[in-house]
Amino acid sequence: MITTTIVSDRFRSLLTTATLFDMHAANAWYADAGAFAMSLCEKTGWNMEVSCSVISAFSPRVTWAHNKAKAAQYAQGITPKGLRSHVEAADRCVEHGFDGLRGPKTNAFARAISGDRNAVVVDVWMCRAAGLVHAKGDKAGKPKDAPTAREYRIIAEAIRDVAAAYNMDAAVMQALLWIIIRGKAE
Repeated sequence: MITTTIVSDRFRSLLTTATLFDMHAANAWYADAGAFAMSLCEKTGWNMEVSCSVISAFSPRVTWAHNKAKAAQYAQGITPKGLRSHVEAADRCVEHGFDGLRGPKTNAFARAISGDRNAVVVDVWMCRAAGLVHAKGDKAGKPKDAPTAREYRIIAEAIRDVAAAYNMDAAVMQALLWIIIRGKAE
């Protein structure tokens, strides 16, 4: 069972390995993503909420480079290769903005890109940073790729707590932890 305290302690331990490059990359990550979103606004006439939401719709299980490429293709009227559910989500986002996203991860990602520095994205890499593992069955002890709703809330709360202790925005702290655990900013 995880708690906010256990996860916060784990995050503080990870932060001891952060380099100046990691901190610079984390500070720039969402600003750069926001600039990409703004470029889509300029090309399509979308507002920032729609642009960020469309980007997020294509984010599950792809690198940032592929995420941007798929969002750019979609913005040009090209249906990107991949899961139909991502295209359907992007279609909903064009109509409903943030409300077109159904999952907490994609919704938080869109909001963070749009400038909400309190938005916390909990993806597979953040689950690994938090030390989430399967508790039962044939996967017992193996890393979990997706948190339960309760685990998501605990991880997000831990990130916000640690961010406050370091006088950082929650989104920047999440980006920093993501960079540390993944080993690179891409």
